[in-house]
Amino acid sequence: MKTSVNDYVSVTLPRATGKEEDFVFVGLNGKGYTIRRGVTVRVPRSVAEILTEARRQEQRREDFIRSRQESAARSAVSAGL
Repeated sequence: MKTSVNDYVSVTLPRATGKEEDFVFVGLNGKGYTIRRGVTVRVPRSVAEILTEARRQEQRREDFIRSRQESAARSAVSAGL
């Protein structure tokens, strides 16, 4: 099934910070999309969904790390370190 024009959405990825690349590559069904950060582009809805899920996973990872750091800090305080 071919993607119609209506199945495309606009996305803008945040500009790169630190050591991040200036672009993000997404592969889907044998086709690759190189998306430049800080530029609004139109991509198939399924590619936008992949990017959204990647952001969610990154947020979960950051939340997990933060919670582990806070837990370690509380343990150190209660142990008198």
